[in-house]
Amino acid sequence: MTIVSHVLKAVGDSVPVPRVFDLTAYFEPSAHFQYNRRVRSEFDKLAAEYSRSTFMLGSHGGKARLQTDIQGIGVATRLEIGRLVFGEGRQREQIQSAFELFRAAQERHLASGPIDRLLVKFSKAAQRPREREYIRQAFAAVFDEGECSFLNRDRDVLELGHCISYQTVVQYLREDGLYHSAHRERIEKVRRHLQQEVGRYENHKFYVRPEAVPHGIPRLDFCYTGLASDRRVEAFLEGYTDEKAIYVSPEEFHRERSRYVELSDYEHASRRFGGLWVLQEDIVRYLFPQQVGLLYLFFDEQLQPELQRWFTWDELHVRQQNSRYIPKAMRQSQTYLEMVLEGLVRNWFLDLEDERYRLADGFERFMHVSFYQLGEFRKRNQ
Repeated sequence: MTIVSHVLKAVGDSVPVPRVFDLTAYFEPSAHFQYNRRVRSEFDKLAAEYSRSTFMLGSHGGKARLQTDIQGIGVATRLEIGRLVFGEGRQREQIQSAFELFRAAQERHLASGPIDRLLVKFSKAAQRPREREYIRQAFAAVFDEGECSFLNRDRDVLELGHCISYQTVVQYLREDGLYHSAHRERIEKVRRHLQQEVGRYENHKFYVRPEAVPHGIPRLDFCYTGLASDRRVEAFLEGYTDEKAIYVSPEEFHRERSRYVELSDYEHASRRFGGLWVLQEDIVRYLFPQQVGLLYLFFDEQLQPELQRWFTWDELHVRQQNSRYIPKAMRQSQTYLEMVLEGLVRNWFLDLEDERYRLADGFERFMHVSFYQLGEFRKRNQ
């Protein structure tokens, strides 16, 4: 019997059940970073400042540990620390202290570079919204990067990052939002040209401005912004891509920022093949292509989601056999249906009750997004 068990048995139910948070920060690799004696000594002093006395050490131990890995020609560091929390009111404080340690290591140049990824592990992480809220509050208090989302990498592991939201999953499945596959060739043509002519357009940034058209394909305007309009930029772009670019002043761009979409974001959001990332409240999960196709079984002939309707397995199998969204080779397969349904239930896209299935509660609010790790998001906004 462990020390914690003895303590709980002696004191009784008055002691709350402890929870261990294992936190890991991955820093960007650097060819100039050296994990020498000075760094180790300074880090030991820093770790002592943020040490916590605990009965249980967790996966990484109670004291912070700095690990190094070789990545290409550079060295990358990984900072690990465990936190044992007894009282619920102490969770945010303990997690925030760990985040402050990560930031201090970065600011004192004891890590290889800026924080690239941030992982938190604790029991049943995806099922504990209160604990996730504490983590989000601690992150916002320490890092000036806005609100974070969580990528559910494993049952008990969450990665902190940021999301770019495109549209609801229902809009994606119906293709009736601002992102339409009819414009993908235009986007790809312009992106390819801009990548080939980097120097020509280095002082300008390009976006698209989608506008809804009632009962039709949304209109798409290509726009660019910079210190001033440039007729040569407009002429070159039109000459090579047949697209006319509209100049938008920096003041107007920032005033109506939500109307402008980066070319890469529009290309990602308008794809009609492959899987997609979905934001469910504050957790991001990945839908595989097979799962995307099977969700259409829960839509009617007008592609409206039947949100409250329960389906038996036999009803879904009949729909599967006639669905144009499922590969022909799989339309008769019962095993295919079983496996994909199981994955959708496990990841909370479907509800299962008495061997009947329906779209999960809140499905109409699920968002189609792109998830960016902290380092990726920082570089994206530079």
